[in-house]
Amino acid sequence: MSTAAHRSPARNTRPYVVDEATIRRRSANPDAAEYTLYVRSLIDDYLGIGGQSAIIRNARKRRLDFPGLNRQKLSEQLSRYRLGPTWEMTELIIGCLPDSCDTASIRAVAAGWYECARGHRPHGYNGPVSRPPGKPGQRNVPESEPVVPVLQRKLARLQDRLREETARYIDNLRASENSRNYEVRRANQLEAQFHQTRDELLRVKTIAAEVATLREDYARQCVYLELIAAPALRDKPIIDLPEPPVARRRIRLGHLVTTIDPQVPPARRALARYLCTYAEFAGVSPTELASRADIAATVTMDILAGRLVPTTAHATRLTAVLDCVPETLRHLTTAASNATALDECFWHIASTVNQTNSSAQAISAGEAVGSDPDNRATHPHTDPTPPPSGIADRLRQLATLYRDGLISDGEYAEQRERILGEL
Repeated sequence: MSTAAHRSPARNTRPYVVDEATIRRRSANPDAAEYTLYVRSLIDDYLGIGGQSAIIRNARKRRLDFPGLNRQKLSEQLSRYRLGPTWEMTELIIGCLPDSCDTASIRAVAAGWYECARGHRPHGYNGPVSRPPGKPGQRNVPESEPVVPVLQRKLARLQDRLREETARYIDNLRASENSRNYEVRRANQLEAQFHQTRDELLRVKTIAAEVATLREDYARQCVYLELIAAPALRDKPIIDLPEPPVARRRIRLGHLVTTIDPQVPPARRALARYLCTYAEFAGVSPTELASRADIAATVTMDILAGRLVPTTAHATRLTAVLDCVPETLRHLTTAASNATALDECFWHIASTVNQTNSSAQAISAGEAVGSDPDNRATHPHTDPTPPPSGIADRLRQLATLYRDGLISDGEYAEQRERILGEL
């Protein structure tokens, strides 16, 4: 027996290799084969020959190993498992790779392959899942794509959204600037229109003041004419003008003056003449005036005829409706209220003198003055012949008002009954 040292047989150091075709044949589906090959490629690419042994050593150094972990168990999972290695083994292999590796990206891609092979995400894994190369993104998994492409696409989307938001913001700024410029132009137009309207308003107010002055002067002239008209005016006017067309007579001057009672004192006639003038200017009938002033129709007609002096309340309402001067109306009302029996005697004497001298003071047509309705030739205020009855004149005036449509049927019947009741 030889005493020489027995040399043990040489150990085969070549790694046990299962080719790719065998792995694809053993796997349950193509995705499971791709998953197994991906995990095997991690060992081969980062650790080279003897990578499985390096995985066992690194697991012990980094305290990632578990009981029963050996090279045989690792080799079985990388070559014989039909659905690929378990996620615990894959996590261990990734954790044993060199520190320079991007383990986060590798783990995300491995999770994507695991989900493709087994149809669900790894149990207990809540990290990102990347889409494996050549595979569509996973359903209901927002991060199921490679990390770098995902970030690049996110960056591109953010750039597009930033560009869109910037363009929209610029458009909003332009719209706001255009709106502001429009509002400025509109404000300038409104300001110019305001100044124009204000000038027109001032002009209208000036014209209204002039018209109010003319109305008051005319009403006062009518009062003066009524106060000095005891002797009759001349019989014929200088020029006998024709009546204006009805369509152009918006205001009928003189139609209410004829309703003044010739038997009342001059002060009351002056007051009635003043109110009738403003009523003619306003274009209202006695009925409408009574309605707007909230005064009885009979009282209003007696006031306009001079038979009744308005009270303070009635004068206030008439002033508001007719827009006459309150001071003038108050002065005339006071004078009419103070009229005495002496005024009646004076008026009777003036009428007698007028009757006596009317035939002796005939004046030619060339010397006539005045115009309708102040001309006594066309609208006499006092009849040279004493009227047989004041009631007859009042009935005649009432009939004239009714014929002209200034009073209604009911008011005509009421006034006529009241006048006949005085007989």
